Amino acid sequence: MRLVGPHRYNVTVQNGGGYTVLNSSGGNTFLAPITQRGPKLYVFASEGTLIYVGQTVQGMGARIRMGFQAHGAGGYYGYAWRNELRTAELLVWCLEDVQKEEELRALECIESEIVFTYRQQVAQWPRHQTEIHFHESTAEHRALAQQVFGLFPGHEEVART
Repeated sequence: MRLVGPHRYNVTVQNGGGYTVLNSSGGNTFLAPITQRGPKLYVFASEGTLIYVGQTVQGMGARIRMGFQAHGAGGYYGYAWRNELRTAELLVWCLEDVQKEEELRALECIESEIVFTYRQQVAQWPRHQTEIHFHESTAEHRALAQQVFGLFPGHEEVART
């Protein structure tokens, strides 16, 4: 099992609740492979600080739209950060070399290990994390979580009371 990426984007909140995206080539679209169905782990960051960790098997355009359009139906309110921040960096990894029936569990394990590591290091949950699913993890899940978490060296600065 391995994470391939990150694929980096900047997401800007528009007036009226929409968003725009800027890819690393200067274009305003998501690019393959994250546009395709398949297991993906993603994080939003602001000023170098991790603010939200998520996972999906949808293409990222569909997943981000859902997070921006949600207004509480079924208990899902979407990305909380969109109500406070104007922009966020989006980093996306594709999960490869995992059996299809294990994709969701593996993604949720890695996602929760990143959030748990953040909690241990910062003494608080990521500022805009609204839910998490916990499963028993393996050393491999934890190593992949450390790979992602290691991209955010400023985590010590965000502790809050």
